[in-house]
Amino acid sequence: MRFIVSDLDGTLLDKNAQLAGETREALREALRRGMGIAIATGRHERQVRKLWPEDLPPVPVISANGARIHLADGSLLHQSRLAQPLLARLLRPELIRETELGVYRDDCIMAYHSKREFSHYTGEVTEIEDLAGFQADDVSKVIFCGTPEQLKEVEADIARELGDEVSMTYSHICYLEVMAPGVHKGSALALLLAHLGVEARECAAFGDNLNDAEMLALAGQPHVMANAHPELKRRLPDAPVIGDHDQAGVARQLARLLQRENSLA
Repeated sequence: MRFIVSDLDGTLLDKNAQLAGETREALREALRRGMGIAIATGRHERQVRKLWPEDLPPVPVISANGARIHLADGSLLHQSRLAQPLLARLLRPELIRETELGVYRDDCIMAYHSKREFSHYTGEVTEIEDLAGFQADDVSKVIFCGTPEQLKEVEADIARELGDEVSMTYSHICYLEVMAPGVHKGSALALLLAHLGVEARECAAFGDNLNDAEMLALAGQPHVMANAHPELKRRLPDAPVIGDHDQAGVARQLARLLQRENSLA
């Protein structure tokens, strides 16, 4: 094991969206032993930097479900964007329906129908006043927030109208996320590992939801949280199921892995 990559919400963070002390200590020990660490999340990169403890060194961040990769020093390694013609087809009232919409741009998150019922996930947002006239060339993803029933209708429309022109995934039952084609955490992790000179077989990965599936499938040592979406467990039947995110499940599994590394040394 040379490298560790983890999702945030439902995985590395506790129920209060914080890194528990036990988790910080496990990460610190892994870093002390010379292992690389990265975060892979649906969140905006700026949100990750705010969440990351000041007493830990900065790490690479895969954000927007793989649409962006920032290195530890903050420099941009890779970016995928939704082209304006494609974006215009996604930002239609008849497609959005009554869902809340988040648009992830380089420096901010913009929103439409932001009733805050679901979109606490997006954090601080700027409201889109003129949906029909909205234009941007720096959009990494669009997120639809709503009930599972609402999102299934939106998903079906996008699949029928756009097909493989986009990538879609769920980061939560209430969050349907849409990126450029071929974009997911797995493709981003492959790019990051290649840049760092690390083999996928040397990587341990942790996740809890459907947007983690490709990342976990790529990693040589995948781990699924006890609180994971049932479909993720079905997709990765050979991946060990570890503890709950609110009981420092990643930290405790890392302690076991590091102990095993000691015994093999």
